[in-house]
Amino acid sequence: MSDKKHYTLFLLIVISALAFSLLGSRWHSSYYPDEGSYSPSNLPLATAMRAIHDGVYLLDFLGDQAVATFSFINNEVQPFDDIASRLRETDLSTVEAKSPEPKSYSFTTADEDYFNGACFIGDSRTVGISQYAGIENATFLCKNSLSIYDYDKEKITYDGKKTSIREVLSEMQFLKIYIMVGINECGTGTPESFFNNYKDVVMDIRSLQPNALIFIQGNLLVTERKSNEDDSITNENIAARNQLIATLANQKDIFYIDINESSLCKDGSLISDYTWDQVHIRAQYYPIWKEFLLKHAIVV
Repeated sequence: MSDKKHYTLFLLIVISALAFSLLGSRWHSSYYPDEGSYSPSNLPLATAMRAIHDGVYLLDFLGDQAVATFSFINNEVQPFDDIASRLRETDLSTVEAKSPEPKSYSFTTADEDYFNGACFIGDSRTVGISQYAGIENATFLCKNSLSIYDYDKEKITYDGKKTSIREVLSEMQFLKIYIMVGINECGTGTPESFFNNYKDVVMDIRSLQPNALIFIQGNLLVTERKSNEDDSITNENIAARNQLIATLANQKDIFYIDINESSLCKDGSLISDYTWDQVHIRAQYYPIWKEFLLKHAIVV
């Protein structure tokens, strides 16, 4: 009985030695090729033990997850000795596979069904869209004189109760979210302070609505007459704010749409014949707005 145990143990030792020798040969050619032929210090079995000590054997088992922990300089992998050293210092249990980069999208044209599941957030211009643009299948969270600073205040009425835009977005999920505010903020702060608040709101919406496409609408310009006569609501002031909020677009899940590129404007101003107060467009011209949005659709 004792002889059988000794034989089994001897057989396991021989098999293990052969297996590690084969692995040592593989790891020598893969990870230590610059050291030439085997010497007493890097015989196959010794090489296997060295590879286990260095941690490089993890490259065989973890593949890209192990490589993801290495440093890259000018798109070139560091020398192998440095990689082995980094592997030994890295807690591989915390390594996660990289998520694929989101795809970039370009604008296309869609039909009116595109607005199914959409939500429009904004001030009196958006109120006009809700009333006169002919968009029947979207949700409108808008109010006259609404500003970016009212995002989490009970300023709107939804489903028969007074609430905030943020509360609605916390309770409901939308496919697309259109935002346009800024005209009422022109007399407050600077373009930079407006942008900082605007960015915070967009990022909060991004977290509350992870699956929605966000469309940042450039604030509609005013007429040349209004811009020249007013101290704060000027086209220069509006354009400065638009230029900043446009930087939030990434063409992946946040997009910038400049309504001022539509036929509502000409030579950097709102066309005076299209407006009744130099700021808001007449009811019959809101369908132009809708068509412009449909020509700037994102189809995923």
